[in-house]
Amino acid sequence: MKNSEFDILCFGSLTLDIFIPLSEEGPIGIEKALAGPESFLKVPLGEKIQVRHSLVQAGGGAANTAVGFAKLGFKPAVFGIIGDQSYQGFIYDELQKHNINTDYLTVAKNQSSSFSIILNSWEGERTVLHRRTVCENFNDQTLLQAPKAKALYFGHLCAGNILESLPQFKAQHPETVVAWNPGGTQFKLGFDHYNAVFPRIDFLFINCEEAEAFTGMKATVHEFSDYEAALFGREVTPYTAYEPKHLADMRAMADKFLKAGVKNVVITDGRRGAQVFTESDHLLSLPQEVPVVDTLGAGDSFAVGFVAAAMHGENLAQQMAWGSFNAASVIQKFGAQPGQLKLPEVEALTSGME
Repeated sequence: MKNSEFDILCFGSLTLDIFIPLSEEGPIGIEKALAGPESFLKVPLGEKIQVRHSLVQAGGGAANTAVGFAKLGFKPAVFGIIGDQSYQGFIYDELQKHNINTDYLTVAKNQSSSFSIILNSWEGERTVLHRRTVCENFNDQTLLQAPKAKALYFGHLCAGNILESLPQFKAQHPETVVAWNPGGTQFKLGFDHYNAVFPRIDFLFINCEEAEAFTGMKATVHEFSDYEAALFGREVTPYTAYEPKHLADMRAMADKFLKAGVKNVVITDGRRGAQVFTESDHLLSLPQEVPVVDTLGAGDSFAVGFVAAAMHGENLAQQMAWGSFNAASVIQKFGAQPGQLKLPEVEALTSGME
């Protein structure tokens, strides 16, 4: 789009994130459930536990994606809620360090900003303690009054009815690309609630469990040895890939989104990789074999890489590769942002691909 003030507008949460890596050598333990896959942190009450280091950053879906898009060569603006009490200045400063526009944030009066305390275990999993700030002024008018942009990215929106105004926005700006990563609040409203929204979505990003919750369907799990392109998509992995034990057949769920009007359906599945579905194509990207430090932000970084590649004019296989490389880089560091790739880095990693 010509004469756009911004390349992309990022809607979602904004938080103060405090990352604390836990040591296996300390008094904190991990207890496996007697039945089921759950694990539990065991923290002794009344003790003062020393930690080796921590990381503090401006996080949340809107911040994480805006930082990612800025690193990949775009001019983003963030849309979310920030409190006028504690943490406000820090979040503003951190975003502006990445040249992210903060003029359109909604300020919640007499509230602190959202925050998360992320406890990272030595096994690569995490527990998040979270407090969310809400404000009724973050609503459908927020989108309708937004400036021009080449693209919109919607993360999980816990408040407001912003997505309900997307059909009206797209009628006014039909050339604007729209990406959406829905969350639990949207799933609770049900699939049919978004019948008018789906046809305006160019890129839908969702993990397998979320797709099951949203569609009311179940993926069929197969042994990886049963791999067939017809079931799981044509594999595009330009790196040493982790070979999972199983793969999920998610075609029926993807087809439901495609029939509802979504143009590109991307379903991630953790260590089983990601699959993208369009009306004419189905690709599989297995995860890169890298050491995992922290999985927080892997989904956001995959989506950022994918959309950024599309905005740079790359084909579908390149879009998958950009997403995979970005996610693989992020999970090798603490936090959702430090590992996000810059444009020259991802271009070097994907050079030579068709």
